[in-house]
Amino acid sequence: MQDPYQVADETFVIPDAVPVPGIGLLPVNAMVVRGEQPMLVDTLATVHRESYLERVFEIVEPEDVKWLFISHEDRDHTGSVMQVMERCPNARLITNFLGLGKLAEEFEVPLDRVNLLNDGESLDIGDRVIEAIRPPLYDSSATRGFYDPKTDVYFSADCFGTVLTDNVPFADDMSAADMEEGFYWMNRANHIWFHHIPTALIEEQAARIRAVDPALIVTGHGPTFRHDPLQVCDWIARIGDMEPVPMPNQAEFEKSLAGA
Repeated sequence: MQDPYQVADETFVIPDAVPVPGIGLLPVNAMVVRGEQPMLVDTLATVHRESYLERVFEIVEPEDVKWLFISHEDRDHTGSVMQVMERCPNARLITNFLGLGKLAEEFEVPLDRVNLLNDGESLDIGDRVIEAIRPPLYDSSATRGFYDPKTDVYFSADCFGTVLTDNVPFADDMSAADMEEGFYWMNRANHIWFHHIPTALIEEQAARIRAVDPALIVTGHGPTFRHDPLQVCDWIARIGDMEPVPMPNQAEFEKSLAGA
């Protein structure tokens, strides 16, 4: 368990990680935006539930939370979604229609506490208006990131994630070589459909993030980019000319386990 760290005014990342056998660590991040109407962003994985709930409510009181933004329904982002809704009686869950349908496969989401926010739409959360911007690549059709103009932070869900050897808070804590290697492994492995579409379309979607020109990019699966954060838009565009990451077969998997 790692301590939360602050990335901007009243904005905190709650980090954790899961092992990727034979590869490294995959960070799993949630956020707290502690403004006039405090908003939680994702809730880590189910295996992180106990530590997540402990850490998040050290940053903000449950009764003060007004919003829970769920980037998409995968369990590494929704591991404590119902526990948060139970403990935060004044919170509304921000998702979209696809996300709501997928969450309802497992959870009894209180529909009167749901706020649908589609890609390209905005939501007033008191002292700021966040904008939903889907990242260039994603692994769920329900995915939306968001841009916070008050702090100039963009949250990119799974996109721009990076497999690490040590779970460091900021990208500049790593060597450039390790950063690029982990970045391209994660983004090719997780967004496997990238090689089915033209590079120009990836660039077009990355341009939406360039347009808001964030000072910081927080990803759900990697360190925070604070120095020249838009470099990740260049990196993600290059992925179109790369091959998918080969996945291990059973023999390779057993060999990896034996080595570990």
